[in-house]
Amino acid sequence: MKGVVIENSLSDVSVLQKLDITRSWESGSWKLHEVTVSKNQAMELANYLADGPWYVHFLEKGNDGVLVVFKNKTFEIKFSDKNTWKKHLNMAHLSAFHPSS
Repeated sequence: MKGVVIENSLSDVSVLQKLDITRSWESGSWKLHEVTVSKNQAMELANYLADGPWYVHFLEKGNDGVLVVFKNKTFEIKFSDKNTWKKHLNMAHLSAFHPSS
């Protein structure tokens, strides 16, 4: 699976040492890393995300699924069905600010 991890979104940047980083760059104050990971590694990133609205999404070549990882919620949406994006991202965004929701 491929995704982009924003280093600034991590509560512990040491997790980056466990990932296969294929490219790194900066955009403004953000440090970004394109990574290739297993599904288990992608899901484990939830444990390293800082509080707030941070998330990472991962795509797999030849697969319509998108794995979305928030600190307190992980789910899959269909790349081809934008309705699934809105529903799940709104719900996850709310729980990022209100974890008891």
